[in-house]
Amino acid sequence: MPASEETKASSAEGCQKTRLALLWMNLASEPLVALYSLLPFILCKDLNVSNLQLSLFITLRPVISAFSFYWSAFLKEGKGRLVANLMGACALAYLPFLFFPLMHHFWVIFIASGLYQLFSRAAIPSLMEILKRNIPKQPREQAFSLFFLFSFLESGVLGLFVGKLLDGHLVPWHVLFFLGALIGLSTLLIFRGLVVPVKPKAEVEQPVSFVQPWQESYRLLRSRLDFAHFQGLFMVGGAALMIMAPAFLRYYADTLQLSYSDLTMARFVFMAIGVTAASQLWRKGLDKIPLLKLTSWVLLGFGLFPIALLMAQINLGFIYLGFLIYGVAQAGSHLLWHLSGTIFAGEGDSTPFTRVNLLTVGLRGAVFPLVGGLLCDLCGHQAVLVLGVLLCFGGALWVYRRAPQGATSHSL
Repeated sequence: MPASEETKASSAEGCQKTRLALLWMNLASEPLVALYSLLPFILCKDLNVSNLQLSLFITLRPVISAFSFYWSAFLKEGKGRLVANLMGACALAYLPFLFFPLMHHFWVIFIASGLYQLFSRAAIPSLMEILKRNIPKQPREQAFSLFFLFSFLESGVLGLFVGKLLDGHLVPWHVLFFLGALIGLSTLLIFRGLVVPVKPKAEVEQPVSFVQPWQESYRLLRSRLDFAHFQGLFMVGGAALMIMAPAFLRYYADTLQLSYSDLTMARFVFMAIGVTAASQLWRKGLDKIPLLKLTSWVLLGFGLFPIALLMAQINLGFIYLGFLIYGVAQAGSHLLWHLSGTIFAGEGDSTPFTRVNLLTVGLRGAVFPLVGGLLCDLCGHQAVLVLGVLLCFGGALWVYRRAPQGATSHSL
């Protein structure tokens, strides 16, 4: 077989293996992802944690992202190192939950959750660069969107059972986390078979100091104003959601007095319907609509979500409508946030862009969840939900009035 044909065959095989790995990663990680989304509600409902503890727990996810970007920033690429980086991060993310059946004190949960957030986020730059090198652009976006959709369909099925298991005390929640971690660890068996093309040494630049990744991120934002505007808009939407996060939990538990069955039906089933209905529309939008405009639509969806929740005091059915809307917005947010690095990078290395995504999540997470918890104590959780609505709508309005519309993914 000629060398060129061997290369094409090898490339096709690598593409197929990478697609399979991405599919299994989405399916195997979803049980723990779904359970983890309930953990703040479990802390609020079963462990009766304080507002301060709840705010600290909510802060974990975004703040840890600021540290996650070092996992890839100091990566020496070399042969196979992207795969080793991905496998190591996944293993360290899941392992702490294997100890949940033995210890479920708040601070044990806090530390385990911190490790999970640290390493699950740390895996993202390597994962996205592996996808970028092994799968061409159009199939990559299609696969990423489709497999994310599959994971939410799985989440919808889980929602039919998990709430009843928890309400009936049929299976302790910490045992469910143990099982979810075991399933998640199975992804390592798939990842170990991946092979990734290595860049020429001249293209590989390595950070040499603690501050260099911050400096590179700053220079990237200064030199790419389109990317800086994208980050600014995500900052507004992310800040709104983080401010509202403590209010959501208190509102579910105290005002609406939801059961686990109510919340899992809304969070898993109706949110999954929203994601399923919208995923392919968002993916097609990447080819036709400016990235900033798409992001503004995500903010509009996030702004409608708390409005529907507030109306749930009139009729509980509005909470299901709210999570349906949230699922539509979340489908767009997930796709844009994860793929933005590969879109803005063009043919270059996507990891610096993805690291900036992680860093900005951490920066806003260091402040806004604690602000939200303080505002809940001062103003009440319903007032905080109204504030979140105003921030989301204000960010969307800013795009239409001032922000440059940027480019579609075709031109980036």
